[in-house]
Amino acid sequence: MRLTPGSIAVRLLPVLALLALGCASANKLAKQSERDLAAGNLDAAYQHALKAIDKSPKNARAISAYTAAATRMVDDRKERIVSIAAADTLAAADRVLDLSQLRGEILSHGVTLPADPGFDQVESAIRLAAAEFHYSAGEHAIAQGSPKRAWMEFKVCLRYTPGYRDAAQRMEMAHAQGTARVAILPFADQVEVPGLSRQLADRMFDQVTHHVKTGDFEFTRLVEPGQVYANITVSELDRIDRPTAIAIGKRLAADEVVTGRFYGMRSNTNTVDVQQTIYRRETFRDTSGVTRERFVEQDFRAVERERFVTVRYDMEVVDTGNEQTLSSYSDKVDGYARVVFTDFRATGDCNEYRLYPPGWRSSDPERVRDIDREWKSHFGTWTLPSLLEKSRNDHSRTRYTSSDRGSFFGDCRERPVWLGGLPADNDMASISLDVVWQPVLGMLRELDPK
Repeated sequence: MRLTPGSIAVRLLPVLALLALGCASANKLAKQSERDLAAGNLDAAYQHALKAIDKSPKNARAISAYTAAATRMVDDRKERIVSIAAADTLAAADRVLDLSQLRGEILSHGVTLPADPGFDQVESAIRLAAAEFHYSAGEHAIAQGSPKRAWMEFKVCLRYTPGYRDAAQRMEMAHAQGTARVAILPFADQVEVPGLSRQLADRMFDQVTHHVKTGDFEFTRLVEPGQVYANITVSELDRIDRPTAIAIGKRLAADEVVTGRFYGMRSNTNTVDVQQTIYRRETFRDTSGVTRERFVEQDFRAVERERFVTVRYDMEVVDTGNEQTLSSYSDKVDGYARVVFTDFRATGDCNEYRLYPPGWRSSDPERVRDIDREWKSHFGTWTLPSLLEKSRNDHSRTRYTSSDRGSFFGDCRERPVWLGGLPADNDMASISLDVVWQPVLGMLRELDPK
């Protein structure tokens, strides 16, 4: 297609219209900024000018309005800083940091402010005074045996004056002194589940270390599981009491250990044999040759099983140096498993099966509600056709195996797991206690800054 000057102009009209709209908007904002500045509303003048120059960076009026507002704004901030410094140097230092950020924003928009050697000297003096204050506070914190507080003081010192004396080195040393090596140990297994202690210790380490590595912690470093197990004897593994935990921590050169126990497991199991009539839709031709439908009764049997498990646990974080408890937590977890299974084999299309003939909805609505309620109480969100389809395609799952464990981490109250058997009590304890890493994380997060 050959473009003519006329067609090119037509195609450019929308673009030109948008440019004109942007310029009009920028001019309007710049005009409002000029009004605000004349009225002494510096913050409003600056914000309107900023929006104007962001909308149209090359608009002359926007540039002029932004330059005027920025200059007045900076001058105002300088006057305030000088006034504040006479009474509170640290408060003035915070305002200096704010001003530095503002000047960076102004410079990024292509506006260079006039030099002010007199204020530069004042600003430098304020920054140095604030840096000296926090440096001295850091030294005092080190002397008081508070390396975490010292680290923060040195860090703040460097915010005011980067490169101040040896603050960076002191900050690094304080961080090293304040950082705790923490060993998460296998808990004492008083519910007698083989392998449970190590399994859950590994789970706790995996979850907590993720948060440590992603920046949630500043002063916590975890001892690798390989090091932990290398310092635990076979006889200690499932029965680590408090004194043993402290001894293991010292072997590991850990500053803190996380230790605890699982105990008091209770279990209860219910089994329900479900028997009811279902209906299969069939079509047939009557004596006149008309196709009709009927619903043929079928006996349906299934089994619903559920198991409730409660396990209690205690845990604490212990300082291996003074052997004091730094934090502790006790609670219980409730585990629940629900399964359904049937060996009923549907013939033909599973969607042809119904809990009741459709006509009952109008003829006997109360009976229909009872049937629906009863079905849901046993099978949750399973529909009859989906359950029959599952029975046809997955009829071999008559027993629980360890590979089925993952099915029970979801909400099996609403949708029971398709399975002929329940997890054993041991597996239920393992499933239930899978969440104990959360209070461990909570305790370590609370202790990290202290």
